[in-house]
Amino acid sequence: MKRRAIVGCVIAHVAAAHPAFASDDCGAPKRLAGIDVSSYQGVIDWKRVHKAGVIFAFARISDGLDADPRFAANFAAMRRAHIRRGAYQYFRAGSDVDAQADLAVRALRRAGGGDLPLVADVETDDGQPRERVQEALLRWLARVERRTHRRPIVYTSPAHGALLDGRFGDFALWVAHYETDCPALPDGWERWTLWQHSQTGRIDGIAGDVDLDDFAGTRAALRRLGRRR
Repeated sequence: MKRRAIVGCVIAHVAAAHPAFASDDCGAPKRLAGIDVSSYQGVIDWKRVHKAGVIFAFARISDGLDADPRFAANFAAMRRAHIRRGAYQYFRAGSDVDAQADLAVRALRRAGGGDLPLVADVETDDGQPRERVQEALLRWLARVERRTHRRPIVYTSPAHGALLDGRFGDFALWVAHYETDCPALPDGWERWTLWQHSQTGRIDGIAGDVDLDDFAGTRAALRRLGRRR
């Protein structure tokens, strides 16, 4: 997500973009399609994105403590385009954990709040021991949940899941796994909530590649995911 960052208008479009639709439900017979973005996508025409079939989207708030310069503009435009909004932070275990959590919460509040829980994007050990990564992530998740009253989501991949030692299965999983009919699950999880199935997608309204995602469920389930506790 750091450097790469539908249901489409017709079923044929979705099946072409995501072969799992045509073969195996991967534990999710009902799905919604979305994307995730950062400043790497540049200026986005969100109305065209919505017309292309995107139901939800996640925008990057920051890489650690380095704010994404496109977050506020993306988040405001997503709302005007009637796309359900989420936000993620590229998590840095080597940086001040409380400061990262507070930066994410403040940015989200300034942007008017989102429709979905905040996401910790776990793709690196940031030069830290595995135990430190886990302790730091647990602290981030607890602080964000306390301040937002929503249980955060953990984004990771089968390759990076070894950092987590199967300890985070109580949190909803956003799994990144490409070129496969169904995603493999990192240790600790029995199901996926979100699946980033491509990092080279193309969507009207965005110049260049964009990450494509599925949500495992219906619109009602997506609304429930975003409910405050």
